[in-house]
Amino acid sequence: MKGLRVIILNFFLLTIPMSLAWAAAEKAEALEKKVSLANLTGINYFFAKLYNENMWVYAIVVTVLMGAVGMLIALVTDVFLKMIGMEVSKIEHHE
Repeated sequence: MKGLRVIILNFFLLTIPMSLAWAAAEKAEALEKKVSLANLTGINYFFAKLYNENMWVYAIVVTVLMGAVGMLIALVTDVFLKMIGMEVSKIEHHE
């Protein structure tokens, strides 16, 4: 029984490089795709052009923007909860 498990494990370990190569080929094709800028204006055009020119900068800008929007939502929620009388910043420890 142990020998069968070892054979199955080795089979899966041998298929990992093939599946990684297949995934890398798909990723390479996806990186070559560009967004059409023909019918875009304003903020959509800005982000699409940024994506087409440099994906790393696009990823950084979008990540920072998502963090800022998340913090803004948390701040607005905190203010709203304080207005209705809930104290959200106080942490009580009961021992």
